[in-house]
Amino acid sequence: MKVFSENTNIGLRHLRAALTVMEEGSFSRAAQRLGVVPSALTETIRMLEVECGTAIFDRKTRPVRATEAGQSFLEGARDLLDRFELSLANLRQLGGLKRGRVSIGAAPSAVLTPLSHAITNFRASYPDIDLVIHDDVAERLASMVVNRTLDFALAGPGFESAELEGRKISEDPFGLACHKDHELACLTRPVLLDDINPESLIALDAQAGIARMLADCPDLPPRLRFGRIQTFSTIAQLTLISRNAGVALLPQQAAKVIQSEEIVFRRIADFRLIRSLYLLTRSRSSPSPAAQRFISSLLKSLPTQEVQ
Repeated sequence: MKVFSENTNIGLRHLRAALTVMEEGSFSRAAQRLGVVPSALTETIRMLEVECGTAIFDRKTRPVRATEAGQSFLEGARDLLDRFELSLANLRQLGGLKRGRVSIGAAPSAVLTPLSHAITNFRASYPDIDLVIHDDVAERLASMVVNRTLDFALAGPGFESAELEGRKISEDPFGLACHKDHELACLTRPVLLDDINPESLIALDAQAGIARMLADCPDLPPRLRFGRIQTFSTIAQLTLISRNAGVALLPQQAAKVIQSEEIVFRRIADFRLIRSLYLLTRSRSSPSPAAQRFISSLLKSLPTQEVQ
């Protein structure tokens, strides 16, 4: 490795050789420590002195001592080697997954499944890697992956960028989320769209990915695309449903976000809408070793039929 100008042949081995001579006070002992013949070590030091234009060692003294100019040079060389070796050690730790951090973006429903399973497995194998989870809507997550705030993200549709690669990893069917005591939860036959009272709907903000999917769905009657109550998150939406304040059209995994026994999810017999979940990565660069290993763990944790 060269450490000077592009026109020099001096590198770290020359610095390491000179420092070893200084520490041993002898060319022969330094050669033995470095595992080279004395003549090769002598030539290495000669090349360094020619490059520097001055003697680094006074060979007449016993033990061999550095000249005044050599002493100043070797102090700088020691600092350079120490910093290089520290950087190399840090790099090896990162590559060996002994330290590091993975920043993950996820739609709230993706945190429950499949992210939580992958986190548990990954932490068991790599306890020294820190994990940061950022839950948000698909557009913001996509932007954060592009600008490198996140290593990758799990999000629904809504991303459009040549800098992103999206791999579909699962599909989540829409249905009705309601309180366990709601009349539609107790219905003995399949739920139909006509059974849903639009006055009871709790909807998400129009900018949310789920709300846009419902608004754009040609099979959904216009009266069911919006709600008298509107929230900005599925957590608020589900909290209200857990209090029997209304019902919502949601993907099945999204309906499980708050893990409430008060909430029931029912399929709608005459309505089919699927929200796909994508693994978003940057198309023009590779994730860090830790992120790559996490993604591998994540994909292995998915049911075989979900991996596309």
